Amino acid sequence: MSGPAKQGPATATESVAAQAARTRLEERVAGIESILISVPMLLLEIALILSLFVPYASQTKTDEDPESFNLFFFLAGFADRDDDGDPEAASILFASAFLVLIVVIIGTICTAPTLAGKRVSSRAGATAVTFIIVLILGNIGAWMVMLMGVYADSPWTIGPALPLLNLGTLLAAMIAFMPGYRRIWER
Repeated sequence: MSGPAKQGPATATESVAAQAARTRLEERVAGIESILISVPMLLLEIALILSLFVPYASQTKTDEDPESFNLFFFLAGFADRDDDGDPEAASILFASAFLVLIVVIIGTICTAPTLAGKRVSSRAGATAVTFIIVLILGNIGAWMVMLMGVYADSPWTIGPALPLLNLGTLLAAMIAFMPGYRRIWER
């Protein structure tokens, strides 16, 4: 009968030790989760910011140095006029599409970091995920436009911005849609 009497105090001592071990383990897991979401978040932010400013394409003319175009260059399509002085519909369409892409990239840069925090509100999470979905569509559209320019017998070559946009988009999609990452930011 002395056995059960010993288990009572030993169980209480083990309970305190188990709680302390559990707390340490929870802190370690939280630290690892923080690193697992912070590193891709930092990389996606850097990739998206760079994709705004580095060249999307360059055009080589026969006697000149290559001319590079970043994302903001395409906004000049709003000013394109035909021979009669009327706005060119195709230029305005492409300029509008690239303006939307700029807004979506900036929106993703601003909203995606909310997914790196804990206890993300449903509204903040939905806003960030919406921007990421539109970013995925914008990335596809940018590739389509650039590939049309490259394969249309033009002197264009694709610049480093599209791979950077791809990297940022893939990292954003990973954080937003992979079940492991969703569990981290939905807690």
